[in-house]
Amino acid sequence: MSDMQQIEINHYHDEIVDDVRHLIEKYRKAMDWDIPENDDEKSDQVVLAAIEAALASVKKDILAN
Repeated sequence: MSDMQQIEINHYHDEIVDDVRHLIEKYRKAMDWDIPENDDEKSDQVVLAAIEAALASVKKDILAN
């Protein structure tokens, strides 16, 4: 990554963090609808693990090209 690319992506850091937080909240809410006695803390952990797995899959696909 060039210095300019690093500078540019650094500008987006807070926005990316916000997007990930919204993804976690989106899927936690979906779990709340499906699981009446849902534990939000446990749901966050499960959703975060799923996001990490998805990122690993996307990373593998991108780096394979």
